[in-house]
Amino acid sequence: MPHLLNSIDEQLAPWLKERGQGAYRAGQVRRWLFERRAREFGEMTDLPQGLRNELAGQFMLWSTQIARHTQAEDGTEKLLLTLADGGQVECVLLRDEVRRTICICTQVGCGMGCVFCASGLEGLTRNLTTGEIVEQMLLLQLLLGPEERLSHVVVMGMGEPLANLDALLPALEEASREDGLGISARRITIS
Repeated sequence: MPHLLNSIDEQLAPWLKERGQGAYRAGQVRRWLFERRAREFGEMTDLPQGLRNELAGQFMLWSTQIARHTQAEDGTEKLLLTLADGGQVECVLLRDEVRRTICICTQVGCGMGCVFCASGLEGLTRNLTTGEIVEQMLLLQLLLGPEERLSHVVVMGMGEPLANLDALLPALEEASREDGLGISARRITIS
């Protein structure tokens, strides 16, 4: 089953058109994912029930599972995610006054071998897909209260972001799109 978050527009628009659905339906799905924080197609109540069922049968929203969720006294929350192939990555939500910053990763392991970093001790396992990167952002957003919104993205978790640029750039585009997470490009840092 294809992971919808790998390329939402490229997958969804033609699929909807084949079923005689208006182009506006793709916008509705985007709103549910990025703004209304839906966890599954069944929650997208402005879509007909039949369409929600078809979407659930055709596309996978989540390819990872939360293996561990920890929270520090300062409000920082960390998710350990298990990927479909068993690999694991961590992502973090940092709360600082009005800022809601997320730190995401781009690889399982790292091939750079920097002596100060534990991420590369076992080398690089693989690059994350665009969908797996977007999924980190959406899962961290789900930790926010209804009055909170993400304000910053920092790409400095596990792996070397520039070594997975082909998957990272489309994911960051989803972060900065108005119909995505709506985060200003000036508030997105690749480290």
